[in-house]
Amino acid sequence: MRKSVIQIFSGNLFSKLLGLGREVLTAALFGTGQTIGSYRVAQTGTLVPVNFFTSDSLNSAFVPQYKLLKAVSQESAQTLFWSLAILFGFLSALLSVGLWLLAEPWVGLLAPGLDLETSALATGMLRIMSIGVPFYLISALLIFLGMANDDFVPMATRPSVQNIGLIAGAILAFSLKNAVFLAWGFTSSYVAFSVWVIVRVWRSGLLYWPKKWVWPRVKEVLFSFWQTLLPLLFLPFMLQGNIAVERSVASLIGLSAVSSIDYAKFVSETLVLLVSAPLAFAGLGSWSGLAHDEMNKQLSKLSFPVLLISIPVSSFLIVNSYTVVEAAYSRGAFDIASVNVTGNILLGIAIGLWAQVLGYVFIKALNAQRRNGAVLRVMAVALSANVACNLALYSHLGAMTLGFGNAAYGLVLLGGTLTALGLWRDVLERGWILAVAAIGYFLLNYMLPRPESVWTELSMAIAVAVIYWTLWVVLVPHIRQAVVEVISPKLRKVT
Repeated sequence: MRKSVIQIFSGNLFSKLLGLGREVLTAALFGTGQTIGSYRVAQTGTLVPVNFFTSDSLNSAFVPQYKLLKAVSQESAQTLFWSLAILFGFLSALLSVGLWLLAEPWVGLLAPGLDLETSALATGMLRIMSIGVPFYLISALLIFLGMANDDFVPMATRPSVQNIGLIAGAILAFSLKNAVFLAWGFTSSYVAFSVWVIVRVWRSGLLYWPKKWVWPRVKEVLFSFWQTLLPLLFLPFMLQGNIAVERSVASLIGLSAVSSIDYAKFVSETLVLLVSAPLAFAGLGSWSGLAHDEMNKQLSKLSFPVLLISIPVSSFLIVNSYTVVEAAYSRGAFDIASVNVTGNILLGIAIGLWAQVLGYVFIKALNAQRRNGAVLRVMAVALSANVACNLALYSHLGAMTLGFGNAAYGLVLLGGTLTALGLWRDVLERGWILAVAAIGYFLLNYMLPRPESVWTELSMAIAVAVIYWTLWVVLVPHIRQAVVEVISPKLRKVT
């Protein structure tokens, strides 16, 4: 599992560095105006239907089921893969054509608050991005195949390829004064990635056709997969419906909110991508064969280091959301109004970010144990909390509502997974000291002066956070032992 975590973390870290360059570039070139707003709507319009087939629910069903079949017969495992590959090929072609033909009404449904010119631009971008749908879907299935065979390199590589394509598209769109190159950046990146991943998987020997392709075997394999997937079947609808509602509410708040939520989420999702994703996806394979009690022991032990990272980062973002946004994006077309809107959203997200980070790991643990009914119930309540918050508060709180909705999702997600796994006591016994530390951190920052220079303010905020949390690690044995155990378990007795 350690090797898998390192593979995913390394790829995600490189991707985030590229992503930072992408977001800073697009913020400077396009701010939160018409061009980037149209692109965000078109991207949502493309990914919402696509993610019905590539969401976490599908890989969470495919990976454990493929491993289970592989343990009995490699032929059965390959039959499952090729059955889904044929299905994905047909559905991807159908979806690509459907998005092209229905682009205009789909954009109107997703973003009812857009003016006609912005809506027309988003429609054109959506049609270009629909060309990349078959490449997106097939490469996603190949990523699942790699994960099921303990190869996480394709999964870790895909975001970096997408970021390179979007950076190139942004430069061309600005240089040539033609916004549609943003959409071509998305499409071309997935064409290139799909070619690379097909070659890689072929060379690894994982694309061979089953020796006996007979309908009874296909029917048996697909039926067993269907039983695993069935409890999660409605999850993609809820996930993508949640995204659609969020984007629709953003368009009603104002055009700047449509793109500001993505700028804010880029900051917050960095923590999820670098901490939750490596642990969750590596654990999806390694936890699958464990008894419930054994897995819970590992999760209990894992929860404190995760909280020790996520609570300080969340606390830092709550206190310094506007400063972070200003330092990261405030240049070129990204003006003070954009800073305020994006900062409002990031502040709201940060309140529940720490909970989302740990809850995401616990969801994958439930998937690994094939407790998909529990996953569906927890996710349904968490996503409903996000939707309810957005619909109820947007007319009163404006852009900040989008952040509060994400916070509500994270808090409910963690509470639900703790209940499903029976880990409330373990996490509270280990984590209460960090809650006390966070309160102290907020009080300390309340008393500190705020420099006028944004870079001076950010530097001082980082220094204060590092010194404050380092003192807690050094002075509190409970925290110090957890840190030493993560770095080198053999040194634990020394502490």
